[in-house]
Amino acid sequence: MISDEELMKIARKQAKDKAGFYVHFACYVMVNIGLFIFFWNQNPELIIPIMFGPLFGWGIGIIAHFVSIYAGASPQNIQKEFKKLKEQTK
Repeated sequence: MISDEELMKIARKQAKDKAGFYVHFACYVMVNIGLFIFFWNQNPELIIPIMFGPLFGWGIGIIAHFVSIYAGASPQNIQKEFKKLKEQTK
């Protein structure tokens, strides 16, 4: 079994990773709102083609970050791998 100290270390890392994702997502939203307002004031007819790049390009990064945090090293997956390695060393 994993000790409480190791579980606390894993929990801290996961909480830090999740907070990092929320900051990344908030920056994505705020920057794209700012770009939308800026480009709308410049030329409203071109707003869709101009916004395509930042929205979808950076959006791919946001999706990858989300997947790495929420589908990555969950406590259940870590415990499975730990038990498997422990049994192999017996």
